[in-house]
Amino acid sequence: MPSLFRRRPSLGLRLLLAAVLALVLLVVDQRGPRLVPLRGALLTVLHPLQQAVDLPFRVWDWAADTLRARRALRSELEALRAENLHLHLQVQTLDALQAENRRLQALLDSLAQTPQPLRALIASTVKVGLDPYVGQIQIDKGALQGVFVGQPVLDAEGVVGQVLHVAAQTSQVLLITDARHAIPVKAVRSGVRAIAVGRGPAGALDLPFLPNHVDLEVGDVLVTSGLDDLFPADLPVATVSSISRIGEGEFAEVQATPRGRLDRIQEVLLVWPPEPDMGPPAPDSAAPPPGAPTP
Repeated sequence: MPSLFRRRPSLGLRLLLAAVLALVLLVVDQRGPRLVPLRGALLTVLHPLQQAVDLPFRVWDWAADTLRARRALRSELEALRAENLHLHLQVQTLDALQAENRRLQALLDSLAQTPQPLRALIASTVKVGLDPYVGQIQIDKGALQGVFVGQPVLDAEGVVGQVLHVAAQTSQVLLITDARHAIPVKAVRSGVRAIAVGRGPAGALDLPFLPNHVDLEVGDVLVTSGLDDLFPADLPVATVSSISRIGEGEFAEVQATPRGRLDRIQEVLLVWPPEPDMGPPAPDSAAPPPGAPTP
């Protein structure tokens, strides 16, 4: 009776036969070109299969490389955005510092152009009043820095006001456009003296009680007269902007525009009045006059 299960060679025997066959093929291939056509035919036949087997691996490598490159590009983009933002902040800070430097230099230049040397202190604005009817600002210098009530306050263009209240580290400055402020002035061209009074929200100055025939013209520069013993003489205050001469015997309506930039004050100069000139020292009464005989 034939066997139902045909016995096959064992796995080890088949592996041995395959190894022997491979060695034989290697020896034959090395000793002559007999297997070259066979090898070429096998490579041609198996090339599509090799490509099909290799395709998933190549697709996987391509996808992995693409994802890595995408992550790297995204990280680089985020880093560049952060660096760009940082550089923009640095540029803005540099612009602000340059603008502040220009303002401070303008203050120092204006101080150097005063007719007489003045002791001054630079202060910064820390608060601006929001009430249009009250022209005040707060600065960061006070009694500890020697600030006193009534002290003149200037910017790079001219007088802006005077100190109203003094605290230890801060002070309130009353602007010249406030209706409570008045300052004695004179015209540079004609020498006419007047009192410049603030007009409040209008942001201008009035020169009241001037006769119609007053020698003033639009464009005349007004400076401090120095008659109040507070403001040093010849500091720029305003420019005459309009003159209305009404009837005969009436007063003229004269208005002026402040020289100082009151709507954009950031740094100001606190100035001290010049020291009074005491003149040469008086001669000693006990000393004998020149030419007198000495005992």
